[in-house]
Amino acid sequence: MMLERISTGITGLDSLIEGGIPKGFTVLIAGNPGTGKTVLTSQFLYDGLTKNENGIYVSFSEADYSFYNNTGRLGMNFKEFQEQNKFSFLDFSAVTQQGIQDALEEVLATIIETNAKRIVIDSFTAIVQSFLNLNEARIALHVVLGKMLRAQGVTTMVIGEVPSGTSHIGSGFEEFVADGIIKLEPGISNASPFIVKVIKMRTTLIDRQPHIALIKEHGMIVLPKQPIELYNVSSSTRIKTGIMGLDERIGGGLLEGSITAIIGDSGVGKTTFALEFLVKGVINGQPGIYLTLEETYEELKRSPGVANHNLDNLTGNGLVVLTSLLENQSPDEILNELEKQIIKTRPKRVVIDSLSSFENYYKDEMYVITKRLVSLLQKYHLTVMITYQNSHLAEPHQASMPKVLSLFQNIIILKYIEEKFKMKRSMFFLKLRASEHDNSILEFVISEEGLKMIGPMHHYEGTLSDINQQIYRKSQKTEDEIPAQQRAATKTLLSEFDRDETEILNTEIIKRKNRKIKSKKPLGIDDKNHVVDKKHVIQK
Repeated sequence: MMLERISTGITGLDSLIEGGIPKGFTVLIAGNPGTGKTVLTSQFLYDGLTKNENGIYVSFSEADYSFYNNTGRLGMNFKEFQEQNKFSFLDFSAVTQQGIQDALEEVLATIIETNAKRIVIDSFTAIVQSFLNLNEARIALHVVLGKMLRAQGVTTMVIGEVPSGTSHIGSGFEEFVADGIIKLEPGISNASPFIVKVIKMRTTLIDRQPHIALIKEHGMIVLPKQPIELYNVSSSTRIKTGIMGLDERIGGGLLEGSITAIIGDSGVGKTTFALEFLVKGVINGQPGIYLTLEETYEELKRSPGVANHNLDNLTGNGLVVLTSLLENQSPDEILNELEKQIIKTRPKRVVIDSLSSFENYYKDEMYVITKRLVSLLQKYHLTVMITYQNSHLAEPHQASMPKVLSLFQNIIILKYIEEKFKMKRSMFFLKLRASEHDNSILEFVISEEGLKMIGPMHHYEGTLSDINQQIYRKSQKTEDEIPAQQRAATKTLLSEFDRDETEILNTEIIKRKNRKIKSKKPLGIDDKNHVVDKKHVIQK
């Protein structure tokens, strides 16, 4: 038998309780002070009024003028419905213990008179305190809420107070009287101001996860959580990055639908890499979304390699740039907006810059947030680049990185390498799933033309262990470390030899010349220091 369900009127809340509250149920809305209980219940009533379901607000704590002012600021005009006899506000804020029974009788009479279908009682705690003992309160409320209102087909929300610093609801028995319990808790920041939890709803499959709630211009909304699901992302189609010298080193491009993590030091070129990948795609007719969590649109416009393409011309013609700040928006809200844009623009490429921003605020939730993000991107079969700032991949304090690495099909590491007191940029492919790729440490540069591959850095070793060491094959000293007079003498002497045949140190050659060796042929040099036989190898 299908239950008739009543919408809460709260965007995102009905989906947590199979589409709504079963008709005739009494639902306890419990929460700490200032968590939005009055806003939620008011929206529940107003949603019914807009659907021709009369309503009543019973207040034991708030005067009518305060109620009308607060709800009016959120665009709910209850006075209009009151004038049409569709809404009633019953003010019992001054009721005493002797008058509580009369108040409940008046509530029942108003329900019958106005044919009300939805009712809010504010608050449960105030009613309980009006009885002489808890047992009398429990009996009375069980009869009124559990039988009389349900018999009238009225769906009820009752506000329950949760004192600050505690977790129990009111007097304790409210949880057993109610058919359902929705709890509101204070959030951790302005980006996550309220947390909604569905604790109980009889005959209903409920989502028990904590969800972030926001109060916007037109009331409360509950942010949905991106579900974590597995999607088939296998593809043999290659998507060219457009970066000079890169595609031929990774099998012709990235596999369509794959997610690539670009990991590296600050300023090494992660944003330039990802932005150029996106822009080149847009130019070639593949729409793209760029979600930035750290930079403004104006800063992106000045990025090397894309300044010549003029982002203003591309925006609206295949390119969408989303700017979000985690100080103002929660991960759930950001993912929600991203999905709306994906549905609207149908992109082929997406860039998230940077994933490490989430770690700064949600370190303990990093793996789950990343998994929800990956699930969303794979759902729409997008080719994605995600940047992540990580100066030293192997350091213990970067414990969250190894946990999320398995979620990406491709991982590209960008690193600085020091050479002669200067920094060079390098790149290597830690993982490219189902792709043959170059295993070299590759040098790249960033110029006005963008990011360009130079080639393998054969003269370095120890890059993966963060001990970058240059290999010297001809000399143990750099040219700048040898005195000028000694360099001149070395240059004159070496001009008489084939460099490929002399593996001796320059300093040793000079010493031998200074000794004026007069031996006939031990070193292949005559008395005039002329080469006699170049095939001989100079030995000590």
